[in-house]
Amino acid sequence: MKKVNIYCESHYFNDSKAGYGGYVIEYEGRYKTYTTVSVHILPTMISLDLLWQAVGTLKESCDVTVISRQNFTGSEIKLGEGRKLWEFINQLKIDKGHKYTFKKYPTESEKKILDEILKELGRVKRPKIDFNEILKNDSN
Repeated sequence: MKKVNIYCESHYFNDSKAGYGGYVIEYEGRYKTYTTVSVHILPTMISLDLLWQAVGTLKESCDVTVISRQNFTGSEIKLGEGRKLWEFINQLKIDKGHKYTFKKYPTESEKKILDEILKELGRVKRPKIDFNEILKNDSN
């Protein structure tokens, strides 16, 4: 069984009224990253959705350590809005034979990776082109 770390981080930006999330999969010194806009507004739900996506990319049975500031294992998330996502994650556990470990307290070096994901989310949320400004200038 291969050892994999999945770092999940998310944030809801009030100014843009949108949730953003990202993950980093660490495997044998290599990293795969992904960031996205989310339909969810709760950071825990954004991260849980990303966890499901990340685990879904794993091709074979893995010993997965999940590192996040979010509490994925609380009963309010397992029984509430996150119930369906948990069903998907557990189905992947059955189908692929994954083992999950959830770290409750990230180390300082793990926090640095989570902080970098947050920085990237801030960059992702900023539009590359401000069409409102362009259109306003065209009307003058």
